Amino acid sequence: MSEGTEPQNGAEARPGPDWDAKYAAAQGGLFGEGPNAWLVMCLARPGVAPRSALCLADGDGRNGTWLAGRGLAVTAMDLSAEATRRAQARDRAAGARAERLTADLLAWSPAPRAWDLAALICLQGPPELRRRGLEVAATALAPGGWLVLEGFGKGPAGGPGPRAPALRWSVEECLGWLAPEGLELHEALEGTVRLDEGPLHQGPARMTRLLLRRP
Repeated sequence: MSEGTEPQNGAEARPGPDWDAKYAAAQGGLFGEGPNAWLVMCLARPGVAPRSALCLADGDGRNGTWLAGRGLAVTAMDLSAEATRRAQARDRAAGARAERLTADLLAWSPAPRAWDLAALICLQGPPELRRRGLEVAATALAPGGWLVLEGFGKGPAGGPGPRAPALRWSVEECLGWLAPEGLELHEALEGTVRLDEGPLHQGPARMTRLLLRRP
């Protein structure tokens, strides 16, 4: 499942093969060349010092490449084979090394492996997909590991992000899904962020941001 904003084939459909075409047609990164700002802010916090990271729905690799360039052992996955190919090219150009997988998040499991950081950045889709993404991220955390999430939040229409409210995140929904995991909540934010991340993430947007830790 690629990092993205647009539902395909109806509001509840998952972006699938169409993302291959979107990435193939793009002249550069669909979501910019630099890492996600919330991810950068979380890693700048005192005490957040992961040595390994799992990037779910990493798209064309902007976050995985950045983490690998910081010396983390990175595993990244995405539904789109074309996005994965582009991410591998991004890694090579940056002199970074990352393990990259093309897989369906609804079917993929991280077990028995574990990471110090799990990043879920701008995964959009119906509730069952978003919940699965959160559960995979939480399951993948080693003791002391951090979960970082940013996604388009529920709120007034307009700006980038999916139009259908069912495809958007809320703090309340996320924390309800994560309740069985027993994670420590460090940040839970909802509000307007001005995005400047490639052609699909531009302008003021309602965003949901979470930072949690496994004890």
